[in-house]
Amino acid sequence: LTPFLQGEFERLCPAGWQCSREVDLIPPALALSLGYMARADILLVQPESTRRIWVEFEVRRADPVSNHAKFATSHLFDPRPPTDSFVSMVSPHVTRGRRNLAANTIRLMRIVGMRAYQTCLLPLLPPDQIQRLNQTPVAELTRAGLSIGLELERIMAVVDPAGSWDSGEVHLVADLSEVMANLRQWNSDIAPAEGGKGWGKRGGTFFVYDPVTALFAPSKFCAYILLPDGTTGGGTSPAARGGRWDVATYCAINDGTHIMDGHRARVHLADRLGMLLRSPADNPEVATRFAAWLADHANAVRVDTGGPQFLVPPTWCAG
Repeated sequence: LTPFLQGEFERLCPAGWQCSREVDLIPPALALSLGYMARADILLVQPESTRRIWVEFEVRRADPVSNHAKFATSHLFDPRPPTDSFVSMVSPHVTRGRRNLAANTIRLMRIVGMRAYQTCLLPLLPPDQIQRLNQTPVAELTRAGLSIGLELERIMAVVDPAGSWDSGEVHLVADLSEVMANLRQWNSDIAPAEGGKGWGKRGGTFFVYDPVTALFAPSKFCAYILLPDGTTGGGTSPAARGGRWDVATYCAINDGTHIMDGHRARVHLADRLGMLLRSPADNPEVATRFAAWLADHANAVRVDTGGPQFLVPPTWCAG
């Protein structure tokens, strides 16, 4: 599957970009000294801006965090410029624990100064189909009808900021682990002891659901994160370099700017990250849990006319 993806990325390379496969990140002499090489499956280069996006495909169940570690440790010896981004694309065939470990390692990569992202690879396909495709000859994969253009679109959607705020960049979340981290943060911030941090009471239709905790949160809040802009260096706290998002930050950005968009958030979560849009009739069990959750958060949430809609993670994420 990886050689097929590499060929399709080259064929569908966006205008203004150049695409190469199997590109070494660090000089050979440094690789010889370290005893290992960091190599990207795909390198996207935009000559006009000198931007580079190093892309890794993590298709199988093998532990994806090893590639994160290679890129992160090589950065200690040969730092990447702020125009470089590392993107790991992890398929549903990688188990939840390994996928989440890799996603949390992305935060460490940011703390050491890298622009790093983890996102989904072919999120609309179940793990067993990914496994079958990975055993299919490249010639047959060309007839499988895979929409590889959507994979490139997802990369650009998470790497390009939605806007700037407070010496940082507002980005769409790249991975479902970030979605669920935001959901838990919203519920923590809205707790009575916290006082909502300026949230007040806001209306909404679309709510993200976490089957692990049985909690919900507004989809627009769940779909964004604030990352450093790459120029603050040591002046930014480690926590901020890893990426931050809370109710106070959301309210400050959302009230008076047009950086975030609720429709764009919902489409991103469903079409790019594979979340399933469900009505109460589609999933009565989730609707029952939502009613119980809403009763506990009636001071902060007002459901818009027409009732709620739920964004539910795919089974390969929740399992």
